[in-house]
Amino acid sequence: MTSEGHPAGGGYKELYEGNIGMRILSYGAEVRVTVPRCPDSYKIYLPLRGAGKVKIEGEYIDAPSIIVGPHEQSDMWWSVDHEVLIIHIPAALIERTLADYLGDPPKQAPRFRPDIARDSAFSGVLTMLSLASADGRLPFMASSLAGHHFEQFLLHTLLGSQPHDYSATRAEPDISSSPAALRRAQRYCEEHAGECVSLRDIAAAARVSVRTLQYDFRHHLHTTPLAYLRKVRLAHAHADLVRMAQTGTQSTVTDVATRWGFMHLGRFACLYRETYGQSPSSTLYGSR
Repeated sequence: MTSEGHPAGGGYKELYEGNIGMRILSYGAEVRVTVPRCPDSYKIYLPLRGAGKVKIEGEYIDAPSIIVGPHEQSDMWWSVDHEVLIIHIPAALIERTLADYLGDPPKQAPRFRPDIARDSAFSGVLTMLSLASADGRLPFMASSLAGHHFEQFLLHTLLGSQPHDYSATRAEPDISSSPAALRRAQRYCEEHAGECVSLRDIAAAARVSVRTLQYDFRHHLHTTPLAYLRKVRLAHAHADLVRMAQTGTQSTVTDVATRWGFMHLGRFACLYRETYGQSPSSTLYGSR
């Protein structure tokens, strides 16, 4: 039995280090690992290859990927050919993001259901990360804005799709605010599209709670605040591509996408085509 850490005979690869950490770990041998309770963080385990079994607080968890919360001890067995992606999220970051929805800080860190269902939205995020890590390309590392966008996307997808003990409270409807608040939110998105923007930032600019902000965007604009922000950023990316095509500026679609916080280039291209009827490269090179 051993403890989780840098394996002497295996492999350790740091993939991403920001407010959230990501790494790939393997021990190079069949191993049983005891991970002690950690009051300050959550850990998400996604096997990339090989086999494994996980027990949390003495109970086996039958799932392809799992989340271990603060104050939870886990015991893990990994096969000789294993490789596992580990995502480390500080508990304070989870609590701060959850507070945006609740309006007040939670009394304690949320406890998530440990098994992550294959058909959940968050499982889709993990699948995307596993494919990106296999290619060795993490597009959200291209800029600080892309990294921030990735972290916000991961946090909100986790809290929105993985059941936890605040899920019911988070889903409670809130009252609508004034049209002026919605206009303030839209103006903030348009003026700060090139910066690292969170839901909390938009709500603060609108002078409403996050839940009220989300209700207003759904009720009046039939979208979400972050989807609206993405639309604004897409418009800026389009304007940049048009301007570069007209002036002959030497740049790439990748440069423009990452500048405006689009971490997944394939999704950026699809969204761009849906909006403007052609690919980003057609806009950039079509008139040259």
